[in-house]
Amino acid sequence: MTVARDLLLVALDPESGKVRLPSMAAEPALGGAALIDLVLLGRLELVGTGRKARVAVADRTPVDDPDLQAAFERVWQKGHQAPKAIVTRLGKKQRKAVLASLEADGLVRDEQRRVLGIRLERYELVDVARRDQLVGAMRQVLLHDQPADQVTGPLVGLLLAADQLGLVVEKRERKAAKTRAKVVADGDWASEGVRKAIQDAQAAMTAAMTASIAASTTASSS
Repeated sequence: MTVARDLLLVALDPESGKVRLPSMAAEPALGGAALIDLVLLGRLELVGTGRKARVAVADRTPVDDPDLQAAFERVWQKGHQAPKAIVTRLGKKQRKAVLASLEADGLVRDEQRRVLGIRLERYELVDVARRDQLVGAMRQVLLHDQPADQVTGPLVGLLLAADQLGLVVEKRERKAAKTRAKVVADGDWASEGVRKAIQDAQAAMTAAMTASIAASTTASSS
């Protein structure tokens, strides 16, 4: 499983079949997930700090996962790029691709719902145990101070950046969860490279979503 697949499993509502990840957050979040996956696999690396931080290709060896390979191919000929640009490129077309992969692996099933002839994106959660395991582990990290790992750590960081911690905690728990998530994102559970990738992915996601909101506001007022 990749970070992107785990992210969409967590975001899938078992009752409604809807992926509860707002459209303006979906691409940046999946782009951030792909960045983290490719850093974990040693294909990308972060160089520099702050505004000078750049993502560079560390290894051009093809990735076994077809979704990640397709995302990787969109960035490996561009040279050093700012994290925001990388997250944007990696996130393109990832939602449909990752959902198709989850379906191909038998983890979800496309329900093919239509209302007034319009197709609704709804999926039946087949592997309930996997989602419950992920949500349970993240709740332990966020609410009971359990140590994060390379599965829960990236997910916590991505949901924090997307302001979607409510996918795994109740409303009354969100304040405590957000405080803990910030600690997890800066924690020592991961190597320096992975931790840096998560932090840069978070910043890039925030910038991308802010730009999306600004563009939407401008369009609606014109």
